[in-house]
Amino acid sequence: MGNLSENFNHKDFACKCPECKGEYRIHLGLVGILEDIAVHFKKRPKVTAGFYCEAYLEKQKREKLSYHSKGKAANITLEGVPAAEVFKYAETIPGVNGLGFYPEENAVHIDTRPPEKKEVWIKERGKYAPLTPDKRHQYGL
Repeated sequence: MGNLSENFNHKDFACKCPECKGEYRIHLGLVGILEDIAVHFKKRPKVTAGFYCEAYLEKQKREKLSYHSKGKAANITLEGVPAAEVFKYAETIPGVNGLGFYPEENAVHIDTRPPEKKEVWIKERGKYAPLTPDKRHQYGL
């Protein structure tokens, strides 16, 4: 299907803002991680957010140091699979050093940041917070 891997091509990761007209950057390690998830669940993950260009980051008032802007992050969903299951599996994959759980969107953020910057968080009601043991229990993670 794709020019990057069996399940993905560059369009999956392209910025969705009208200003850059589909600019993209992608870390092939991230593509490999997403392929691993596709094989495990026997479903192709849908990339809901891939690369963010500078114009998009400014428009959204987002941090310029985003791993999305480096091509090292993707937010994904899998049709028919709870985000909690995707999150739990992603935690077992080497190289996943940034992992966000977005229960309201049934989505998971995955990134390949350096291991020394490893981080796990949750997004609830539009706010990001560290994933605590209580929250893990609440969501069955």
